[in-house]
Formats: sequence, structure tokens, C-alpha cells
Amino acid sequence: MVIIAAIGAFFKKIWDWIRQTAWIQPLLIVGIIFGVIFSIKPIVDAAKASSEKRKAASTFYYNYQKSLADGEKSKADELTYILEDVMNKPAGSVDISKVTNKDGQQMYKFFLMYVAETCENCEAAKDGFDVLSSEMGSDIFKANDGLPFNLVTIFADELTSESETNKTAFVKYLERHQTFFEDAGGIAYETAYYTNKPLSDTDLEYLETSDPDNFLTPTILLIELDQPGKENKHGYDGLFNAGVTEVMFGVEGETAHDKAQTLLDCWNHEGKFCFNDKK
Repeated sequence: MVIIAAIGAFFKKIWDWIRQTAWIQPLLIVGIIFGVIFSIKPIVDAAKASSEKRKAASTFYYNYQKSLADGEKSKADELTYILEDVMNKPAGSVDISKVTNKDGQQMYKFFLMYVAETCENCEAAKDGFDVLSSEMGSDIFKANDGLPFNLVTIFADELTSESETNKTAFVKYLERHQTFFEDAGGIAYETAYYTNKPLSDTDLEYLETSDPDNFLTPTILLIELDQPGKENKHGYDGLFNAGVTEVMFGVEGETAHDKAQTLLDCWNHEGKFCFNDKK
């Protein structure tokens, strides 16, 4: 207390001197004005850079979007209903011909990502997806199965005609697909990525319960489906019939290439995504 009182007394003396010294006051005012002026540009530049980064991320993700428009008949719902069936019906009994990418091509493996426009972790993950989408198949980023990169995004903050005052289109989507998210969360507990500790029980609980108040963006699911003529590499009997095989909430890595490597490890089930190959 003595020290605090001494410090207070020191600053009080300085303030009294400033008040009693008339010539110093205009200098202080001028200094404050110039300080404000010189600080405006860095603040504006930082805000502009942040806005441009957010816009770039949103533009990238919109390119892979399946919309929530039309409610349970939406493109997002059509895909999710198929994935629910794949994960709960006998192998080979589900028609997956409508599981197509933005170019209308059949997808047998892809990242399903739940994003939002105002999501810093989505912006951070975008760099990794950007690199992997352009370099997958190269000597550096080689997919073990030879399949092309594919991504599907669903925006948690999409506004549609189905949105209501107290329920957005995404909240209704979560309600319709509780089984899917419960299955996805249950699968995550069995993965090497969970065992290696990048996933928390709390985050997985939010996923399992499809909790609209706590649903995380990004939520990233790796989806794998039966590919005719391909060997079953996942240990299932009969036809390969998986669905969700990996779960992440964000992408680890300092640089864009680090993040792309994390995504490739997820795709290949290597590194932290492999029980026998920890990193």
C-alpha cells in the first residue's frame, strides 16, 4: 500500500505541475492531436487487411458451398441425408450417385466443412485448403489413394427464406440431422486424432448434440464412400461403407503449407491421424 501511495503521489505532482504550467498545456493538446492523426492510418490499414482476408476466405468457401435454401430439400440436406443412410444402412444399399462436387462430378472422398463468414478460425484454415486444392497430387502433397481434392462447405450463418426470428436455416438443419452429428461425434472418439489429444471432449459433445448455441465453426469432417473397384482399406467386411472417418475443429499449422500438410495427413490417415505414426 505504501508503494501504491508513493506512485499515486508522484503522478499527482506531475499533474499539478501540468495544470500550473500554462505553456505546457497547448503542447500536450497538439501532441495528443498528432498522436490521434498518426494512429488513424495504421488502424484503418489493419481493419482493411482484416476485411480483405475475411472476404477472400468467404469467396473461397462459397465456391464449394451447398446451400441450405429450400429447407429439407436443399442441396445441403440432400447430401446429409445420403451420408446418414450410408452410415446406418447395409453396405452397398445406398445410392451415392448424387454426391457430386461443384462441377457435378462424383465424389468418393471429400472434406465436409461447416463455416461462417465471421469466423477467424475459418479464415486461418482457408490458407491450408487453398494450397491443398491447387497442389494435391504433386510430389509434395500426394494422396495415397490417388483421389482428387474435394471440398463441400455449409454456411452456419446462411440466411434463407426458411429463416425465422428465433430459428435460422442452420438451426433447423441441425434439428433435422441430429442422428448424423451424433454418429460423427461417436466416430471421432475412435480416431487416432482424438487419442493424440488435438480433440477435446467438450468440442465433441457440442458436435454430438448438434448444439446450435455452441456448434463450432469450422467443423471439418472427412467423408469417405464406396468406390467401385477399389480395395477396402478400412477393415470393413464386404463393400466399403464408411461416411465420416475423421473430425477436426480447425487446422493445425503455422504456415499455409503446414496447414495443407495437416489436411493431407487427415486425408491419408497419417501423422496424428494414425495410431502407429504419432507426430
